[in-house]
Amino acid sequence: MGNAAWQVSNNQITVNQGSGMLVSKLAQPDYQIDFDYWVSENSQASIFIRCSNPNVINSETAFEIALSNQANQGAGSIVTINKVSPTRVTNQWNHIQVSAIGSKISVTLNGVSNQITDTRFGAGGQMAVNYQHGEMRLKNFNVTIPGRW
Repeated sequence: MGNAAWQVSNNQITVNQGSGMLVSKLAQPDYQIDFDYWVSENSQASIFIRCSNPNVINSETAFEIALSNQANQGAGSIVTINKVSPTRVTNQWNHIQVSAIGSKISVTLNGVSNQITDTRFGAGGQMAVNYQHGEMRLKNFNVTIPGRW
């Protein structure tokens, strides 16, 4: 989706041009996402979970978790719902774990956790990695489905 120039090399997914999303084909009610990422100073990146409509993905149709610091909220925030203070995430590798089990959504970024209970987007849907500008690198991307962990 979009025109982002996604590339795979050296066991990493990288992007530094265009804008767009990588949308999963997997649509599960409960899952855990675990990965490492690197973003540049001027990047804007996030992930969306529980995307009920893979053709229209935004913070009105899915939970958005910020990977970079954005206006008035830090990386690790569940955008528009649970803001966390900005923290240093640029030009370094970061580790994030996102868990969506029932109505509980939890985010742990570099060891700092926050959690919400919310049912506004239901229990299910796809995931998407969102890239708008700057540079982003992803590696060690794992998805675990309950009953298989």
